[in-house]
Amino acid sequence: MWRESDTIVIGSVTSITREGDDHYVDVEVERYLKNPLEASSLVIHYSTYTLREWVTSEGTIVYEWIEGIEHALGFNVGEKVYVFLRQVTPDFFEVLGGSQGKFSIFDGVAMNSYGRRISIPAPFSPIIMIEAGIGVAVLLSIWIKRDWLSERIVGV
Repeated sequence: MWRESDTIVIGSVTSITREGDDHYVDVEVERYLKNPLEASSLVIHYSTYTLREWVTSEGTIVYEWIEGIEHALGFNVGEKVYVFLRQVTPDFFEVLGGSQGKFSIFDGVAMNSYGRRISIPAPFSPIIMIEAGIGVAVLLSIWIKRDWLSERIVGV
């Protein structure tokens, strides 16, 4: 799903609006994990019904509307989520793979409705390093994973 998604975010659901069979989920973005956007929030759109295509034993292609995506995605106001998204219009995103691409975060663990867990990458932190030279201090600002640094001395 990583390759197919346009962006991946960790955020909190702030509101859910329903208009007929369409649902609009507002997510306040905590951080972008892929393709950061300037927006601090985004809207995920999904429908209660989804179009399913299947082939009969005679080889006929059949299309039917089925209900259930609402329960499979199961967004809740206040929920912290990790979602793989595809941009469908300039204003809306959809969850890539339906419920497979929506993970709820509880106690630092991200899990989807199938029970699949994924790790949450540690945020990057700015670290200032100092090299004490011959009477000269050089300040460098770098981005490095904070858990990697944990009391290591890095030469400049």
